[in-house]
Amino acid sequence: MTLDYEFMGQDIPVLLRALPATITLTLWSMLVALLFAVACGAFILVRIPVLKQLVIVINTFIKGVPLVIQLLFCYYAVPIVAKGLDGFLGYHFDPRNPPYFPAAVLALGLNFGAYITDVVVSSVRAIDHGQIEAGKACGMRRREIIWHILLPQVVVVSIPDMGNYFIWLLKGTSVASLVGVVELLGTAKISASQNYDFLEAYLVAALLYCVVCVVAEWLLNLLYARLGKFNIKEDDAMQQFSFFFLSKQAKSKLRRKVYVIA
Repeated sequence: MTLDYEFMGQDIPVLLRALPATITLTLWSMLVALLFAVACGAFILVRIPVLKQLVIVINTFIKGVPLVIQLLFCYYAVPIVAKGLDGFLGYHFDPRNPPYFPAAVLALGLNFGAYITDVVVSSVRAIDHGQIEAGKACGMRRREIIWHILLPQVVVVSIPDMGNYFIWLLKGTSVASLVGVVELLGTAKISASQNYDFLEAYLVAALLYCVVCVVAEWLLNLLYARLGKFNIKEDDAMQQFSFFFLSKQAKSKLRRKVYVIA
């Protein structure tokens, strides 16, 4: 058995045309995952007893159910919900074109959001609590502390793990072809079905997935290298944070206090 290299060469442009659909599905799913993870992480960090346990149970359930089952559940559930919303705010449900793409986005977003919740919680807890206390001592409001002290460092600390989940999600979009979403793998199946060149089509798809993941990893490493300077270590946090993250109002307050002491 020999590979059909001519078909593989002809199949590359065909699969490249499906690449934007894969990237679009990945970005939308990542957005849903981030929103879900931030909401769940906030509920866990505020330590409201009943709500915290409820969120942990939901996350544990999502993690324990295979992604394919969640995808199939959304595949059958989303059209039912969409049909119930027919006529709401001008929405019209078309039974010939069910919203399977949103179903895939929802399934992938919730599944990966459950895992990213742990990244959000651990990134917030990794920030030295002394910086928060110092911000309060400088007269900063809770919103200013979150925006100017916590958020910049949480973003930097979470980039490596977020990048890993993004690449994992990019490869995980391949299961969306099970519910009729025509992305990279789905296009490979369609192109291979004409002459039954499935091995060649899957090899081309694997090559494209690998190239995209390598490029994504390179861009994420570049982003982390550019933003790594904002990551304050615990040893020198108290020396750096005050004039690096503080708002103009907090800086002026701190200058006045130093002037009075002097």
